[in-house]
Amino acid sequence: MSISLDKNPPQLHPENILSNASLPGQWRIARTKSRREKILAEFLVHSDIGYYLPMIKKRQPGQKRVRYSLAPIFSGYLFFKASDLQRHQAFKSNHIAGVIDIVDEMQLLKDLEQVQRAISLDAPVYPYDFVRKGDVVLIRKGPFAGLQGVIQRKNSSFRLVLNVKSLFQAVALDIEAHYVEPLGPVQLARN
Repeated sequence: MSISLDKNPPQLHPENILSNASLPGQWRIARTKSRREKILAEFLVHSDIGYYLPMIKKRQPGQKRVRYSLAPIFSGYLFFKASDLQRHQAFKSNHIAGVIDIVDEMQLLKDLEQVQRAISLDAPVYPYDFVRKGDVVLIRKGPFAGLQGVIQRKNSSFRLVLNVKSLFQAVALDIEAHYVEPLGPVQLARN
């Protein structure tokens, strides 16, 4: 069930949480129970606990009219800044499955500020699996569906290398980034 766009919780509470270093507490990531990100955000607003829930506008399927809703970019996760007492209070909401404590808060803030900037510019932003050079991926869509290879280059498209192990040879192809699904890092054989 979707709710109207104006009835969603705010993405940032308070609005300056990403830029205000003087707010007490430390950053944490709540791993929410299934589809409870917005409900947890409402709970945190009423408990006066700061959070960031990045959301994007998504078109809802429908035959008669066009409808949109806001959906969390990182499904199942909400970023919040809380003291140990507030962390305990957030757990009382019964919407949190677990909490990840952040080691490098400066890096997290830098990453979240970039996400927020992209969202605020109304750029086409969408969830994407984290992949890097050297990861093994499986192609899920398109004419190469079912092929498995190693990412050799990342930019607007991926350079995917398909190894022929028995020949110790390989072929490469460029493929659209949204066609691949990560399987994990390359496991190098040691002799």
